[in-house]
Amino acid sequence: MTAVADPPATAVEPAVAVDLPGSRTNPLHPADPVDLHLHTYASDGAWSPAELVDHLAEGGFKVVAVCDHDTQRSVLEVTRLAAERGIRVIPGVEMTVGWNKRQLHLLVYGIAPDRTDQAARAFLECTRDIDRMLIEMAEDARRRFEADDKPIPDVHELHGDRPMWPFHVLTAAIKADHVKSLYHSARHLEKLGGQFSAELPIERVVDAAHQAGGICVIAHPGRVDAVGILTEPDLDRLLATVPIDGLEAHYRSYTDRQTEFYRALAANRSLLVSCGSDSHAPRQPVDPRPWRAAWCADLLRRLGFAVTPAPSGVAAWAPGQDPMAALPRTATDVAAEAARAAAEAAKAAAEAAQKAAEIATAAATSMMEAIKRFEESRLRTGGE
Repeated sequence: MTAVADPPATAVEPAVAVDLPGSRTNPLHPADPVDLHLHTYASDGAWSPAELVDHLAEGGFKVVAVCDHDTQRSVLEVTRLAAERGIRVIPGVEMTVGWNKRQLHLLVYGIAPDRTDQAARAFLECTRDIDRMLIEMAEDARRRFEADDKPIPDVHELHGDRPMWPFHVLTAAIKADHVKSLYHSARHLEKLGGQFSAELPIERVVDAAHQAGGICVIAHPGRVDAVGILTEPDLDRLLATVPIDGLEAHYRSYTDRQTEFYRALAANRSLLVSCGSDSHAPRQPVDPRPWRAAWCADLLRRLGFAVTPAPSGVAAWAPGQDPMAALPRTATDVAAEAARAAAEAAKAAAEAAQKAAEIATAAATSMMEAIKRFEESRLRTGGE
């Protein structure tokens, strides 16, 4: 079994996000807004670095983390632009990792992409390796769509000056009206024998991140879609072999009850807590969320930020503090969702039946025309 490095007791100096004056001497207030899970157009988002920073500055955010999927291409630009607006940026990335025959998303904080020291080399090689895998998958996917008579001429406009990834190919197929959604695009690519998602072993990524002084947090463990829920038994099995550092216990889709559950899981296992909206673009799925610094204070401190403690006797977090927390689903919500799913299934079945009828009609028409031509030929040749 590959040896896995223990997490650092304290964040090493290169892991400190941005060395702005006052990071330690001018501490964050417990209520200061932070968001430690943001995406840009470097992966599958639509925020440009400038647009994202403008939005964050207007919202008064104090600390944020750029965590694109499997790349840090936007980190330095966001960091530079944000510093001009007094916003401190934690360099991050949301790595796609494999564990126990499934995928997980791993937020890695505190490793700048322009580091050249030996300690960071293994982790930066992880990001380069998965980037190469995705570029190769994208070119293969493009060829498969076009071989299936589904040209995607706009794909290069979608990725611009960035490498073409499978996401761009899948999106181009939607734009060309070959498929209706990202889900259907991905399923069609799979039918063609292609792939759209790369991963690295979680052991390798965590070990490399810890060597660099990074902090590894499981993203959205309570999210049903994407890579699925990480249950309490799952977490304990993972921790038995992989020393992750924390959980994203505050997330855009969580109810207070879910947040309480994941905060308790973290506390009982001495794990850090992170807060993230997972915003990909304006209102997609949500705008950046103003989480309170107090809710992830220990993580912020590990990353080099001073955070004023909450007043004595006041809990760092309590149910009801987050006015944007998701509301629990009611029986009416479940019934409405089931009705919508049934309606969508019925619509899909009707469209499939119509398509089949059109094919049958075309086949019958073709057969009748063939018979007519045959009869005409017989008449011309005297019935021979």
